[in-house]
Amino acid sequence: MEHDPDSHHERHLNNYEQAMAPARRRFSESTVVRVFLDEKASPDRLLAFLLHFCALGVAMTESVEGWIRRAGERCVSLGHVRLGRALIDHARHESGHDGLMRADTFTLAALWNRRAGAKPADPGTLLSNNTSPGVRHYRELHERTIAGPAPYAQIAIEYEIERLSVIYGGQLVHNCIQRIGPDVFSALSFVHEHIALDQGHTNFNRNRLSEFLSEHPSAFVSLVTSGAAALDSYGEYLRDCLRLGDTFVCAVSPG
Repeated sequence: MEHDPDSHHERHLNNYEQAMAPARRRFSESTVVRVFLDEKASPDRLLAFLLHFCALGVAMTESVEGWIRRAGERCVSLGHVRLGRALIDHARHESGHDGLMRADTFTLAALWNRRAGAKPADPGTLLSNNTSPGVRHYRELHERTIAGPAPYAQIAIEYEIERLSVIYGGQLVHNCIQRIGPDVFSALSFVHEHIALDQGHTNFNRNRLSEFLSEHPSAFVSLVTSGAAALDSYGEYLRDCLRLGDTFVCAVSPG
C-alpha cells in the first residue's frame, strides 16, 4: 500500500491539537478574554486595557524577529535545516510590530484624554513602565527555548500566539468599536495588521509544525510544552494589562 504523507502529517498534527486543548481552554475561559469580549464592558475599562496592552506590547514584540531568526539558526546548527531555514525566512515578516504598538499607545492616550475629562494619560510614562510579570515570563520563555535543547519548539510558540489573532482579533475590534466608539478603529493598527496577516502565518506555522512533528515524533512533548507555556505567559501578560488598566481607571476617576 502506498504511504500517504499528508495523512501521516495530519495524524501527528491532530495529536498535537488534542494535547493543546487544555491550555487553549484555559486561555479562552480566562477572565481577561471574557472582559475584552463582553458586550457590556465598561468603555473606560476596555480603553485602559488597550492602553496597557499596547504600552507593554512594545516589550512583547520588539524582539520577535530576532527570536525567530535565532531559533532558526540554532535549528540549522543542530541539523534541522528545513525548519531552521523556514524560520529564518519567516522572521523578516515580524519586524516593526513594536513600532505599531508604540504608535497605538500615543493614539489611544489621545483618545483617552479626549474622553476621560480627568487626569490625562501620558504615553511616555506608560511606555517607560514597559515590563510586568507576564512580559518577563514571555520573554524568558523565548530565550530559554532558543538556548535550550529544543529550539525547534519556537514553531509551536509562533503557531499558538499567531492563531490568537485569527480567533479573537476580529471579535476584539468589533467589541471595542461597539463599546468605545468608531474613533478607536484607527488606534488598533497592531491588531489590524495581525488580523490581516496571521491567517497566512498560522497556516505557515501549522504546516511547518506538522512536517517537523511527522519527521521527529520524539519532539512531541517539547512542542506541546512550549506551546502551552506560550499561551499561559501571554495570558498572564493580558491579565497584567487588565490589572494595570483597572488601577489606571481608579486613579484617574474623579472623586
